[in-house]
Amino acid sequence: MATESVAFPVSRVGVRRRVGYWRITGALVLQVVALSYALSGLIQGVGWWFALVATASAVLVTGAGLRSLGIPKGVVPVLLLVESAAIMTVAFGRGSGLLGVIPTPTTVTNWMQYLQQAMLSIYQQGTPAEALPEFLFLVVGGGCLLALILDTLAVAVRTPAFAAIGIAAVLVVPGALLGDGLDPIALAASAAAYLWLLRCDVRSRRPGTPRPGAALSVGASAVTIAVVLAGTAPGFDQGGATSFTAGGISIGGTVTPLVDLGKDLRRPAAVRALTYTTSAATGQYLKLASLDQFTGSVWKHRERDTNRLSDGAKIGPVAGLSDTVKTTKITTTVAIDNMTSRWLPAPAPVQSVKGLSGTWSWDPDDLTIGGINSTTQGQKYTATSLVLQPTVDQLKAAGGFVPVEVQRDLFLPPNLPSIIEDTALTATKDAISEYDKAVALQDYFRDNGFVYSTQTPLKQGYDGDGARVIARFLEVKSGYCVHFASAMALMARTLGIPSRVAEGYLPGATSGGTATNPGEYTVTSDDLHAWPELYFAGVGWVSFEPTVGRGTVPDYTRPQTDPAAAPPSSAATSSSAPRALVPTDPANPAGSATFTPSSGAQPLATGIGVALLVIVVLLVPAVWRRMRRRRRLRELTDEWGGASIVWDELRDTVRDLGWTAPPTETPRVFAGRVAAAVAGTPAEDAVLRLLGELERDAYGPPTRRWAGGLSDDLETVLSALEAQAGPVLRTKALLIPVSLLPAGWPSAVRPRGAA
Repeated sequence: MATESVAFPVSRVGVRRRVGYWRITGALVLQVVALSYALSGLIQGVGWWFALVATASAVLVTGAGLRSLGIPKGVVPVLLLVESAAIMTVAFGRGSGLLGVIPTPTTVTNWMQYLQQAMLSIYQQGTPAEALPEFLFLVVGGGCLLALILDTLAVAVRTPAFAAIGIAAVLVVPGALLGDGLDPIALAASAAAYLWLLRCDVRSRRPGTPRPGAALSVGASAVTIAVVLAGTAPGFDQGGATSFTAGGISIGGTVTPLVDLGKDLRRPAAVRALTYTTSAATGQYLKLASLDQFTGSVWKHRERDTNRLSDGAKIGPVAGLSDTVKTTKITTTVAIDNMTSRWLPAPAPVQSVKGLSGTWSWDPDDLTIGGINSTTQGQKYTATSLVLQPTVDQLKAAGGFVPVEVQRDLFLPPNLPSIIEDTALTATKDAISEYDKAVALQDYFRDNGFVYSTQTPLKQGYDGDGARVIARFLEVKSGYCVHFASAMALMARTLGIPSRVAEGYLPGATSGGTATNPGEYTVTSDDLHAWPELYFAGVGWVSFEPTVGRGTVPDYTRPQTDPAAAPPSSAATSSSAPRALVPTDPANPAGSATFTPSSGAQPLATGIGVALLVIVVLLVPAVWRRMRRRRRLRELTDEWGGASIVWDELRDTVRDLGWTAPPTETPRVFAGRVAAAVAGTPAEDAVLRLLGELERDAYGPPTRRWAGGLSDDLETVLSALEAQAGPVLRTKALLIPVSLLPAGWPSAVRPRGAA
């Protein structure tokens, strides 16, 4: 009979353990599904989603199954690693695996090729990216890695709280790569799944009467805070590529600057970027950078050696510029309001800059200025620039010769869609000189039914600046400056004319002024712009304006007019009359609203959201610890409550109060230390009674008895220990409960009475 009585609880514990494995695994699968939703928008289609969820779920379910079969939990992660390697070999080994599932050195080489190609594709593509094989390699491999991390932390090591590290690492990806930031619903879903994981772990450790009210309350509060924070905090703003500027403009901080430009142009309300005054008679295009390297998928700034910028020192010379070309020197004073970029906006070509703070450098090839651990935010500076005034005859006579350092700006990727070259040949069939061809390309976009729209490319799925996107743009004939500039630059290269895309701002709106004081110009996010620059020997890089409805066609492309005029400048700014700061988009008439500055309540809401988040994070350990104590006290009222539960709570409490309570210490020695600490109080006798119950449970025959008295004695001892500890230690124990850390964690504080 005694043997049968002992066997029954052991069997019960085994059943509970197996149920616990599956319960936690179910919570982990739910966590993976929530995280996969957060990644939506990174890759096109839904195939990657099924691959991620299926792979991670397979690994997690395998882990639960192995443990249910009695495999030691420390061995299971190794077996799951073997399973993950087999999955990757079958899917991406290209048949190089031994028996098709065991990786070989050739398999690893293939994996490295996938990884290298994935890194290149990430750099070249915007979001959502095409579902290329290299991206699926990252998805499947990431699913296996995520499952291994979650399973090891939540089950093998049994510290599910630390699974937050892996969860946060995944959530950083969409927060960094998606222009709209992390979706609030995805953040809330991930937080809710994480809290449910913790709840499942608690139920698996100490099964008792389910009372999830406190857990659900904490979870609901945390999810609410997550949603509020997602809508207010910097970095989670849904208003465009805002980075960490709380609604401002961020340029050049990602690998797809032209795509980010389009997102800012689609803002529901304009954000003021900067103001400037200039000695020129009209407003000026402000250039940020030259995007001169075309990969086939994206235009980007070619990285090269730069020169350190000294305050007021001469920048130059201007590449390709002949002394015969007339130039006018102007000065422009710029004050950055709400724009962050590693590139400095200024009229091009720049000759010198004064007043910058931080460390900057300039590029000898295009004379653009970039920050070295510095950004434009809050900068105020004065730039000296040249206004080039080439004549039509000079431009017609130029061309033909291409210097070695400019020949790279003729590069075209293989498999360029034929429509690009065919359209270029059609548009320039009657042109003779390179100048005539350039003007013909510019006129082609303005005279053949093209429409300016920031919405059509997005709605029809061809937003971006890659070769296939431009081919689609030439068919639809609707897009914005990115498409016009990219198309003209690519078409020029097919004709043998070096070209690149400039990114920057239109001149903005003037507040009016006089001949001696032209007034201040205001530039907003709606003035973000891209335009092509073509190279002509003897003149250098010359700007053109193919975009319909934006900017002004340069006078040197109009043979019938006086050529002695500035490069592209906004016609609207040639008079002192103010203009609307938000232009009308034919595909989005409702977007033509006037400029409204950022609400003053936004910083306050952000501050409140961050403060609430900090408070919640700080209180999570305290709430978790209190919930654990309440659960233990509740279990003592159940039929199967025992003295071991009492002793767990007692050890955790003294650890929180600064005691050392090593797991190797015998209960009798530990009880002696506790009794000495509460000597002379009713708690002293209570400790001895608890010790007697523990020894009776450990060495006496198994019996069923009501354990309600243990709960009263335990609360008496806990109250006495906390009373003698003092308010400082009690507060520390409440806010920083070290008992949540693994047993044996060192503690340097020892209360009076502790031996």
